[in-house]
Amino acid sequence: MVAPSSIKVLDVRDAVLYDKEHIPDTINISLGRLPFVWNQSLSSGDAVMILADNYCKSKKAARILHRRGFRRLYAVRGPVLRHLSSVQEPLNGGSV
Repeated sequence: MVAPSSIKVLDVRDAVLYDKEHIPDTINISLGRLPFVWNQSLSSGDAVMILADNYCKSKKAARILHRRGFRRLYAVRGPVLRHLSSVQEPLNGGSV
């Protein structure tokens, strides 16, 4: 298991929603921009927890990052800001 302090938290919601309310120290890259600017804040060796409006968007973000070499990807279930303790199984390999 990855130590919580070594996980980068990526919020893929739109900037307007992120600016309205977000978890401190998260990285905001909207889902539409993720394929183009991910390497400005992330590297493929990072463990990344993905926060999104819904699970489908989390899976899409995971697929984008997986194609770029990321292997330690995690998604939060339920509303983004309600809790961070419910991390789902890793989104990698054949499950993406």
